[in-house]
Amino acid sequence: MENQKEIISLIVYVSILIVILLAFFISFFLAYQRRKTQLLIENAEEKQRFEQELAKAQTEIQEQTFRNISWELHDNIGQLLSVAKLQLNMLQNEVPEDKMKSFKEASDVLGQGLKELRQLSHTLNNDFVSSRGLQESLELEINRFKRLNFLRIEYCVQGEPYHLNKKDEIIIFRIFQECFSNVVKYSKASLLTISLNYLPEELYVNATDNGVGFDLESEKKGSGIMNMQRRSELIGADFSIKTGKNKGVSVTLNYPTKLT
Repeated sequence: MENQKEIISLIVYVSILIVILLAFFISFFLAYQRRKTQLLIENAEEKQRFEQELAKAQTEIQEQTFRNISWELHDNIGQLLSVAKLQLNMLQNEVPEDKMKSFKEASDVLGQGLKELRQLSHTLNNDFVSSRGLQESLELEINRFKRLNFLRIEYCVQGEPYHLNKKDEIIIFRIFQECFSNVVKYSKASLLTISLNYLPEELYVNATDNGVGFDLESEKKGSGIMNMQRRSELIGADFSIKTGKNKGVSVTLNYPTKLT
């Protein structure tokens, strides 16, 4: 009887010890998993912060480059063309009558080229874009492309316009400035439709062309698309492209409203 009690006591003690050891190992495993998960989250956040800082630095470098090009266009090339236009006007009285029509056409082309150059230099300067705001800057760029007469452009605005964060407006403008340029260079489109919709909780911007499109899977890692995607991520906007061979291209940006 006494031995039986000892055996039962031993079994109880061993069972308690096993339970304690299991509890220890389970606690240790859970703590290890929590720590591992925390490290993975911290690494992911650190990687995200690094990518955001890198994208921000790239954007700042690009903006400074745009500003320098803008100054060069306005201060150097623009001045040279202005002098050329002035000298051309001074020669007007010496041009024979039968050459006057060609002379005026050349003078008008030079004047128009000078005007377009100045407009381009303005849109490359983020100080100009910031002072004009997103909508007016987009409209100036749209009108510039209309004057080039490469394709028909339809433009509409819905909702009550409001101002956004100035830096975010510049980034949105740069995204669609690149988009418009790509349409002219690559799309072979005859129509570009541009929409702005001012919603209470977001700004919706879309540009859709009827051109040749492209294979998104093979091009999505290209520098142009990646650049637009990174710029969108910097301002917390959703960016998407829908396209396909001979299906045109539709670029959409949804920017969560941050009224200023």
